[in-house]
Amino acid sequence: MSRWNVCEQLATAVRTEALIAESASGKGPSPALWSGCPWMALEHGAKEGFVYFNDFMDVHDPTTACGWNIDTTGSGTLTASATVQGGAIVINTVGTTLDDHINAQLKNCMVKPAAGVKIWFEMRVAPTDATQQFYFGLAGVCTDIIASDVEDTVDKCGFFHEDGSTDNKISAISANGTSDERDLDVGTTKDNTYIKLGFMIDGVSRVTFYVNGVAVATCTDADDIPDSVMCWTLFTGCESAAGVATIDWIKLAQEGGRA
Repeated sequence: MSRWNVCEQLATAVRTEALIAESASGKGPSPALWSGCPWMALEHGAKEGFVYFNDFMDVHDPTTACGWNIDTTGSGTLTASATVQGGAIVINTVGTTLDDHINAQLKNCMVKPAAGVKIWFEMRVAPTDATQQFYFGLAGVCTDIIASDVEDTVDKCGFFHEDGSTDNKISAISANGTSDERDLDVGTTKDNTYIKLGFMIDGVSRVTFYVNGVAVATCTDADDIPDSVMCWTLFTGCESAAGVATIDWIKLAQEGGRA
């Protein structure tokens, strides 16, 4: 192998790392979460699995025709933003009656935890009012992931703020059906301020949660780790004002387990 080829491979490795993650405090994906993900190999078929990234700069039609399943109480909307530089989508209850909500799931953006399978997830989101109800993460198909409290029948892995949560705090949950583990107040949320929320599911033995690129909680109880199909899930609900959140980007990868 020539010296030029060696240099080119090193340069490619550096460029690849830059594509995988940015910095913990930055606006892009978090290195502590993504450093172990073989993103490029998955993207190009060198490893079994799949990847998904969206920063919503393209034409975006959040309707059932494009894979979304949207359930609302009131007149909730999921729309592409025409004002956020770099692209975003906005989920909005619109209604301001207690428990008005919108539950949105991208059903064709799905993963399935299993032994030997690794799943990485992260999104950057800004709630307009951090005291309202919300859920951001993965979940089995459901029409109402929060009804005052997080529902307890489908597999899920994500972050939530429910009726009884501490104001301006976010909690993490890992659930296998009716059995779940909740780590409360793992992060601080502020009105109209972006926060990065992510996790890594390692087989069916461990989930590690990250907030702004820092590991904040783990679940190692197999009874509480999901093992069924889950899809990207967004929820906002009204406690005292409209539940609104802006999603800047989502990044998702699964290694192994491709159907």
